[in-house]
Amino acid sequence: MLVLLYFAGKFGALFIVAKICITMNRKTVFITGAATGIGMVTAQKLDQMGWYVFAGVLPGQNTDALTRQVSERLIVVPVDITDETTVKQAVAIVQQLVGAEGLSALINNAGVANIGSGVLEGVAMDEVRRLFEINVFGTLRVTQAFLPLLHQYGNKARIVNMSSGAVRVPVPGAGIYMMTKSAIEAFTKTLRMELAPFGMTATAIEPGAVRTPMTDNAEQNLQKDWEKMSAAIRQKYEQALQPANKSLVKQIKAANPPAAIAEVIIHALTVANPKPR
Repeated sequence: MLVLLYFAGKFGALFIVAKICITMNRKTVFITGAATGIGMVTAQKLDQMGWYVFAGVLPGQNTDALTRQVSERLIVVPVDITDETTVKQAVAIVQQLVGAEGLSALINNAGVANIGSGVLEGVAMDEVRRLFEINVFGTLRVTQAFLPLLHQYGNKARIVNMSSGAVRVPVPGAGIYMMTKSAIEAFTKTLRMELAPFGMTATAIEPGAVRTPMTDNAEQNLQKDWEKMSAAIRQKYEQALQPANKSLVKQIKAANPPAAIAEVIIHALTVANPKPR
């Protein structure tokens, strides 16, 4: 069965979603940040496992790599986690397709991995707000929007949030990023407690360095971040933190592939009793 659903996208653009016949007792998942990296690999692996995958991508983002060699069970859903309107539209699309069954799982993968946002004394407040808006408020916004569908699925519905190993191993110059991921840790722990009476779970994934488009050209990006600092801040900190920066770049170059993290996410979705992290 094929039914076309029309939704008014951001700025009035129209996009079309093909409705597929989702059979009873099939697993369904919505994942943000699915166009590249960890999100893309996770979405593709779940599709291969027979899940119905709603792959959230930024409106207008290229999805050629994502949709290569996937089944009709994977549906691309435009969503900007910082924009309330597109989040609501994404929920409407998923709700139309899952019907009374509800949504089995939510993976909050979208985020910004700006590990070189700057030393705390000199980082711009606009950059602080940007990271929190995406990594923290965006995750909360999506979770609040999809929780009714997860409750509709009921017992065994699961939420997986992307934290970072950086919350356990501090990195100079990445304090704001670590603050956002520490917030995700606290959010996940509290959410897990609040959902426990319903048989639902929440898990935080704490990957170390991962090779993704966000970590490409790490050395050049770190240098650009230093150039954003004032002359006084650079004079005070740049040379002193060079050993830490070199160590960080070395770790990134030896980082895990996205597929390794995707396996951990899938384990959290499929194991009988998922751990908090």
